[in-house]
Amino acid sequence: MPNQRRFIDVIEPLLRITPTVPRPREALGMGSRLLWTFLAVTVYLLMSITPLYGLSPVQPSLLISPAIAAILGISVGTLAQLGITPIVIAGIILEILVFSDMLNIDMEDPEDQAKFNALLKLLSIFLGLVEAVALVVSGQLIPVNFIGGVAVVLQLLVATIIIVLMDDLISKGWGLGSGISLFILVTIIRQMFAEAFTPFVSAVTSLPIGVIPALATSIYYAIGGKLNYLMSILYHVGIPNVTGLIATIALALIVLYLELMEVSIPVALVQYRGYKISVPLKLIYVSVLPIIFTAYTVYFVYEGLLLLWSSYNKANANPLLNILACGHVVPNVGFVPCPNSLIYYFTVVPPNIDAAYVVVHIIMYALLSMAFAMVWVNLAGLSAEDQARYIVQGGMQIPGFRPNPRVIARFLDRYIKVLTIVSGLIVGVIAAIGDIAGVFGGGIGLILVVEIVIQYYTLALQEQLFEIYPGLKRLIGKT
Repeated sequence: MPNQRRFIDVIEPLLRITPTVPRPREALGMGSRLLWTFLAVTVYLLMSITPLYGLSPVQPSLLISPAIAAILGISVGTLAQLGITPIVIAGIILEILVFSDMLNIDMEDPEDQAKFNALLKLLSIFLGLVEAVALVVSGQLIPVNFIGGVAVVLQLLVATIIIVLMDDLISKGWGLGSGISLFILVTIIRQMFAEAFTPFVSAVTSLPIGVIPALATSIYYAIGGKLNYLMSILYHVGIPNVTGLIATIALALIVLYLELMEVSIPVALVQYRGYKISVPLKLIYVSVLPIIFTAYTVYFVYEGLLLLWSSYNKANANPLLNILACGHVVPNVGFVPCPNSLIYYFTVVPPNIDAAYVVVHIIMYALLSMAFAMVWVNLAGLSAEDQARYIVQGGMQIPGFRPNPRVIARFLDRYIKVLTIVSGLIVGVIAAIGDIAGVFGGGIGLILVVEIVIQYYTLALQEQLFEIYPGLKRLIGKT
């Protein structure tokens, strides 16, 4: 039977013309890499405040959760309108295709790995174009005229190419870490900084929006006998408050502690008899992707129920539809759901929060996150079978067990199943509690910030070690 050509080989001519950034001719020092990283961050921040040319002054609200927008680096109406969404979606699609063997690529082969990276960039640019056209055609971005619409699409396409190339630049050794992680970190920290220090006055509380200037102002008023201002910033749904500040610090420390917890699997090196090491499995085994999928699911259900209400039940006159979607619009607040309606529990922290909402919201996030965690482990190459294969291929074995992937997989399965469920439960509960408590940047954003900061801290220590001991890099196979 003749060998069939792989899909990636068929499109190889197209991959060759995909824009790319060459690797540096020699390893750069920490100072140079920090400079390139700073330049990439600066460009991204400038893009996030540069408005799109050709848009109408009046814009409808986008069908996107503010929390998800922060995670994906989306800045509405600017060159960063798409953020890193095309790269993230392209990465998830290709990762699923690779690990399900639908895309025949050997990630251990440098040539195949280069083709995969080129395909990732190409798919990201294509998705950026599709998203840009969809936003204009669907009316979520309203251009002034047809020419303005074309201009908006072209700007977003160019912006996507720039972001893809900056991610490529950082990941190829010019900068530090990953461009995606860096842009997520910058976007969420900027939101946290705004919630903490924004000096502009809120129409609801008559105090600065930022909790730090609001606290200083309310203390000044309290000295004069006006205690109501101090009470108003202790907790207020939808506005940064003191409870949110305290919860941000407390949950950040909890997430940091949990992120550093590991389960060590003892293994022995087959090549060096008697030499034992351990393979660490993190307690937060599946990271935050399951909770991001959970947030998308909750928000899309909410948008669907809201559309049902706005189309057929604005008067709240249909008893059957009231069970699904009931509510009213309040000036300066927006849609306020009825507490006995299903849409109430899919609203991310409604103004009229009660104990039932808190319980249901936490349980719903936990169950969805655990379900997505179990799915993602099998799709992303994190299952017991995958880990067993990595151990055997790495020349290791578990003492007392034959160096057979199936045997080792059965041993690892008891750990990985528990870690998957527990990590999904943990991130789901923390994200839900963070949203309810008003954590700066949102519950998901806080988990991401802690994870990325740990990654960069570890990377900085590693790079410093490599500069002190250059031979160590060659020893472990890094170029």
